Amino acid sequence: MSHHFDISAANEDISDVMCFAGPSDDDGPRTVIGMNASPQDLPSLPIFHDHIEHPWDPAAFYELKLDLNNDFVEDITWRFTFPVDPSTHTQYVQVAQLNGADATNRNASGTIITPPNARVGEVLCVGDGIKIFAGVRLDPFFTDIRIPATLRNVLPPGSGVNPDPELDTLAPFKNTFQGQTTRLAMVELPATITGLDPIQCWGSVAIPGDGPGSWCQVQRAAGADVAVVFGNGQDPYHGMINGSEPSTDLAGKPDPGSLWGMIRDQVATVVQAMGTYQDGKNGQPTPQAYGAFVADTLLPDVLPFTPGTTALWDPWNGVKNGKGLTEELASNFAKMVTNTDFTSKLTQHTQIRDHFPYLAPPEDD
Repeated sequence: MSHHFDISAANEDISDVMCFAGPSDDDGPRTVIGMNASPQDLPSLPIFHDHIEHPWDPAAFYELKLDLNNDFVEDITWRFTFPVDPSTHTQYVQVAQLNGADATNRNASGTIITPPNARVGEVLCVGDGIKIFAGVRLDPFFTDIRIPATLRNVLPPGSGVNPDPELDTLAPFKNTFQGQTTRLAMVELPATITGLDPIQCWGSVAIPGDGPGSWCQVQRAAGADVAVVFGNGQDPYHGMINGSEPSTDLAGKPDPGSLWGMIRDQVATVVQAMGTYQDGKNGQPTPQAYGAFVADTLLPDVLPFTPGTTALWDPWNGVKNGKGLTEELASNFAKMVTNTDFTSKLTQHTQIRDHFPYLAPPEDD
């Protein structure tokens, strides 16, 4: 669960991004990149109560980004759009692949790799060994939403709230997302595209801006809870994370007004209030030093992954390798912010399939 708090338009919301290994084939290990968007059925979150005629915004770009050379600039973009037939009101999926310089250009058209009028909810096998899916699935990410909500509420400094989140007092914990549904956009890629060296990936959503050819990026997501917690108080349309690119995440470091400086200083207030900044293997001599460790660990906000390996996002324990479907992400993020081995002890109870698109539909067929 990465987001849910940081944008009011439900069908433009990214709730999480994932990257993990698919099955190997003759070309080697395959890699899966996906994002959950347009979450539904969240009674505890009033921003999602509004009726949505089309679960995907027909005007928006839902994009999966792949960086192949570790410069935090996308080399390939898979742009999902969802046109609507005006005569039948049927919504279809169309995916364009954009390579090289076009991958960063929202006015580039790229190459459409899906067939005409491709149906939402169907697995599409397109050229170059790529599989594509967009449709309703059970939300695989499990957490008690009070964990990121509490962390968000104690930040930023000067809010008048006790910076100690006291997360253990929230127990017993319950999975807020059990049985909930989301919209999944996913690609599965052969090693001929990803290579075998480490890659970086992330997801974004952009909507038309005020002028011709203008686009406004309303969401960017990769690591769990990064934008939603540290973006508290930021305009979601021009926020430090949502409205920017990974290549700019370290801009201005170590200035307090930079994204890096904001994360350092906000984490420092928490671990100083808790008295945990010196604890354990990640302990540092001062709260500011521990905050700097967290900022260095979480930024740039991308998912690094080595194709063919086991995905796990647990940076407090020194592992940032994609993001799988079995780790309790809010706990892993909370460990970073508090420098404690916090866990909700929640485990995965949603069915995960062993084949593309891996996430099960609301009623498994």
